[in-house]
Amino acid sequence: MNLLKWVGMRRIGPKTIVAAALAAAIAIVAVLPALRPRCIELRGAERLTVSMARLRSGEARLFCYRGRAGERLRFLLARGSDGKVRAVFDACRQCYKFHQGYDTAHGMLICRLCGNRYPIDHMMKGAASCVPVSLPHHEDASRVQVNVSDLKAGASLF
Repeated sequence: MNLLKWVGMRRIGPKTIVAAALAAAIAIVAVLPALRPRCIELRGAERLTVSMARLRSGEARLFCYRGRAGERLRFLLARGSDGKVRAVFDACRQCYKFHQGYDTAHGMLICRLCGNRYPIDHMMKGAASCVPVSLPHHEDASRVQVNVSDLKAGASLF
């Protein structure tokens, strides 16, 4: 029996369609975390330290810190063409409610929700209402430091 005849003989009811749609939605939600870029996990009691050697000019990297309560706080460090480091939470002022964060590609920071793109050199300006949330940091010639207290202050973004 060919497939078209078999499908034509079966009646697909509304319950079957709803069940299939629900199964597809659950599968998509289950796969989404695996599609996100992996963060570099950092540990520290008061400060997190990243070697400047880990950040090349025009590059951004995703880092995360897991607090004592188990919350995972994500942030990006990016080094501009001027050599300066920019630090932002993995969230924007407008889109954070949807917990999508950013992608990085070819020297750009890309909002996963609205698709706005920011060159690393100008990422602190944002576009329209989509503006990366700045993260205080300290840098010297060999390292970048982020205070754990500053990260925890942004916990509501996640």
